[in-house]
Amino acid sequence: MTQQEPASGAAMTGISRRTLFTGAAALGGLGLLTPILSACGSSTGSAPTGSAAGIGSGKTIGVSLNGLVEYTRYVAEGVAKVLDGTSYNLKIVQANFDVQTELKNLESLISQGVAGLVVLPNTVDTVLSAVKQAKSAGIPTGIALWAAPGPLDEYAKGVAHVDSVGGGRLIGDWLKKNAKPGKVVVVQGVVGQGFSERIDQGLDESLKGSGFQIVLREQGYFDRNKAVGVVERALQAHPDVTTIVSYAAAMGNGVSAYLKQNDIKNITHVTSDADAEMLTWLGTPYLAATRYYSAAETGVLATKAVRAAIEGGDPTFKNTVFQDMMTGENKDSIVAKSPMSYPEYEGKLTDL
Repeated sequence: MTQQEPASGAAMTGISRRTLFTGAAALGGLGLLTPILSACGSSTGSAPTGSAAGIGSGKTIGVSLNGLVEYTRYVAEGVAKVLDGTSYNLKIVQANFDVQTELKNLESLISQGVAGLVVLPNTVDTVLSAVKQAKSAGIPTGIALWAAPGPLDEYAKGVAHVDSVGGGRLIGDWLKKNAKPGKVVVVQGVVGQGFSERIDQGLDESLKGSGFQIVLREQGYFDRNKAVGVVERALQAHPDVTTIVSYAAAMGNGVSAYLKQNDIKNITHVTSDADAEMLTWLGTPYLAATRYYSAAETGVLATKAVRAAIEGGDPTFKNTVFQDMMTGENKDSIVAKSPMSYPEYEGKLTDL
């Protein structure tokens, strides 16, 4: 399901520059990232049209990212794509995967009176507190990573639905067809988001009774070095591991590099999502496949929902993100269906 467009009307006006506050002082001295999004050139035509020319003039959409990796950059590029050619301002902050920083970021954006919020959550509990405040202040929120119905739903205008239970099943079903049964190591992201737990659920359902045995499950916090640490500890305890599953490309890249550095070619490694580095590993002995979905698409869908709400439209709440298993053989056709990123915005989201 894709986001419904607001009522059609005159095309939105372009702008010469999207001005933003820069530096820590702009967000109350919290030391947060607030990059400038310069004018992005000609409109892509992807953004919904408003009911009158110039709608959105002077309004700011705040973007809260849970951390800073290639995945979150792609989410921001999706936001930028939807706002390209409009008169909206854009303010982006990131939380370094820290719950206290995430809450301070969101409360700061709300206190500054942003017109809308796009949130890539670190944990649901932290975001819940903030989106309640946003709704009370009349600020519509779009969630850029939503796994299943939950407490956020009452307060959000729209979500990008990544079916992570289905994604876990995709990974498990692929392994059963393409990998050797045996011991499996799982490198989760951040437990508490709902994302990793639901991949766990789907993977467990798929692998039940298959001969694949998960011997270790541990968080890698979307950090390549921490993910490598999980794998090192796992291989010390279980040197006969046959499969590694990492729940994000940011971690999978580190695991792939570790396998190459140690000349380990007898382990099937599968990851999730995608970034530019991951594509270089895909199809090598160190990365066999990924459960692909586009981070940029999550930003697009969440931002369209927020714009629709601001502009008086009727946002579709649940907007499902395309996903499929990607290998070295089919990666070009998969990315053609759902672009991994929007590189035309690379360098225009400065400091990201």
